[in-house]
Amino acid sequence: MAKWTKILDVAFPPFVETEREKPKGMLFVANEAPGLPTALAVGGQHAVVLLMLVLYTVIVGQEIGLTQSELRGFVSLCIVAAGITTFIQSTPTRFGSGHLIVHNPSTISMAGFIAVSASYGIGAATGAVILSGVTVMLLSRFLPKLRSVFPAEVAGVLLVLLGLSLVEGGVRRFTGFSAAGLDMPSIMIASTTLFVIIALSVWTAGRPKLFAIVIGAASGLVVAAILGRFGQEQMQVVTQQPIFSLPFSGYDIPTPKLIFAAVIPILLIEVISAIDSIGTSVAIDKINNSKWHRADMPMIGRAVTCHGIGVLLAGLLGTFQLGTSSANLGLAHASGVAARRVGMMAGAILVVMAFLPQVSTFITQIPQPVVGAIVVYTAGYMLVAGMELVLSRMLNSRRTFMIGLGITVGSVVLLMPEITAGAPEGLQPIVGSALTLGTVTAMVLNMVFRIGIAQSGSIPLTGIESLTKLTDFLEEKGEDWGARRQVMMRAGMAVGEALEKLSGTGITNWPIVLNVSYDEYKITLDIDYEGEPINLAVSKPISLDDLLEDDDDDALDELVSNVSGMLIGQLADKVESSSDNGRATLKLVFDH
Repeated sequence: MAKWTKILDVAFPPFVETEREKPKGMLFVANEAPGLPTALAVGGQHAVVLLMLVLYTVIVGQEIGLTQSELRGFVSLCIVAAGITTFIQSTPTRFGSGHLIVHNPSTISMAGFIAVSASYGIGAATGAVILSGVTVMLLSRFLPKLRSVFPAEVAGVLLVLLGLSLVEGGVRRFTGFSAAGLDMPSIMIASTTLFVIIALSVWTAGRPKLFAIVIGAASGLVVAAILGRFGQEQMQVVTQQPIFSLPFSGYDIPTPKLIFAAVIPILLIEVISAIDSIGTSVAIDKINNSKWHRADMPMIGRAVTCHGIGVLLAGLLGTFQLGTSSANLGLAHASGVAARRVGMMAGAILVVMAFLPQVSTFITQIPQPVVGAIVVYTAGYMLVAGMELVLSRMLNSRRTFMIGLGITVGSVVLLMPEITAGAPEGLQPIVGSALTLGTVTAMVLNMVFRIGIAQSGSIPLTGIESLTKLTDFLEEKGEDWGARRQVMMRAGMAVGEALEKLSGTGITNWPIVLNVSYDEYKITLDIDYEGEPINLAVSKPISLDDLLEDDDDDALDELVSNVSGMLIGQLADKVESSSDNGRATLKLVFDH
């Protein structure tokens, strides 16, 4: 028994509470327990946000040809999976992060699930989802180390292609386009929905902004009711449902099948989606800790494990995959409540709602123009989010070609689907999917272009006049590594301040050697020089009056030196100073 416990501890380490300092403005952080009324009220808000995102499950079900009865079961089981996964994620166990992270239908996974279901049937899709969930769970301890294979640029290509792939379906629903042309009532309904979502997102703050999709959909329903596109007929379908029933009523959970060509696209997308959940984990950790300095890797490992559990559960229930919800992160920040108890409450509420068929039936009855407006909004958001990810990194010719060719290959499949029509049937879900083919192209090119790029480098600096040379060196290295632009700017400023301090205090002799190393999590700069270790401690509080009025040159030099020390400490995430045999090293670490 002890042997199996040790193996379990290695694969899935037990929960350890993180030391944190409660940020100002937060009412309850992860380990605090709000009262039942607060937990119920805030948990209910998170559940409402999630239910609106379930519209993406409705779109998937409609695209794969489910009947109305099957669609209700498909949606209900997705809500069950989301509720259970959210509950587990919030628990302080070896399988949960212990944070308020809500799991929702994954927009990233839509295209792959639809393509595989269309080619091989929903059984093949759910089989691939089950295998993907198990894979993500097994890789949860090592997945963060795969970020070099799936950097931000590859994720950016994925999001851009996802946005492009959503455009056609969204516009058709938005405009009611058919052989008869455009449908003006549909355009009016969809335009109202989209306008309200955009208006609330742009011109409001707080809860109205967080509930923009909910309020926008409600506005679209009002217009649809006025125009006779939503009313008694749809509500009759809702009221005909029993008050209580099992979630899978009317939907036969498909028998999973393992087909290699079906597994590849879904597995690839789920690994990228799991890496994306690392960002969600970091974000919620920052919300809970005002003294946050670096990623809590054990917590991230547990969060990714739960992500895999959610994907596995969705596959076993025969429904659509889950991801982590950024909208609910925003709600946690805005409400000031990020207690894990709220996450458990939200998960429980969702499971209960899945047993109320009128809830899921109402979601399936939402008019197509309203759904189309939300899809168009999502497509635009995905396109910009993808571009932002791509442009957050420094680019050189290698990375430019990787991004450009990845998007180009995916766009070719979208614009010229006939070009892959002659591919073998077994490869159709791969070569016929713009999302999969474009992402695989970017991923392969990323690995190819990494050949010959060193993860470290050094440069001798002969004097304070070497700052220009230093700037060019750091820019070149940042472009080779695809480093975040802001991080490299901070690194350059910190080194510049350090050189100014060394030059001003005269504790070293030139040249100074700067050694730089990189991984996906941090950039480390070692300033190696002959002399005494640099003292970055602020000897006395810095006063603006002292800087302006002090006529003592030595006192002024000391104040300026204090400013440099303070700036270096603020710019770098970690600073260490050491010496050995007459040589000293200043180590600056920047989280990446």
